[in-house]
Amino acid sequence: MLSAPDVAPPPAAAGSTLGTRILALVVSFVLGAVFGILGTVVHQVTFSVFGLFDVPVGLIVALPATALLLAGLRLVAPTRLAAVLAAAALVGVVALLALPSQGGSVLIPADLTGMAWVIGSTLVAVVVLAWPEPAPRKP
Repeated sequence: MLSAPDVAPPPAAAGSTLGTRILALVVSFVLGAVFGILGTVVHQVTFSVFGLFDVPVGLIVALPATALLLAGLRLVAPTRLAAVLAAAALVGVVALLALPSQGGSVLIPADLTGMAWVIGSTLVAVVVLAWPEPAPRKP
């Protein structure tokens, strides 16, 4: 009777243990929340050009930063789950901070820049998550 030769199993890929996967998902969720908080705080920063008009520098920095975070998670993670968790945290924090506080103050006012941040961050998250997977490279 023939038996199979003793072959050692292939080594586990980096990040393939359950603990590291859970840690990566938790970190991506926290990063999404942090980007939502920071984007909400800085989206109203403007720069005046000779007193003629204001450039929304905070919004110009915050929206691409969220897109880069989510796109980076899509590229690095083997599944979309990390990007979905980061996007959910980002959109949830932005929605939470858009509500008026007990004293009536708001972090996201109902002006053009505020609405651009609320709608833009959600739209960025949807587009990055819905983007199709890249085709595998041929050698």
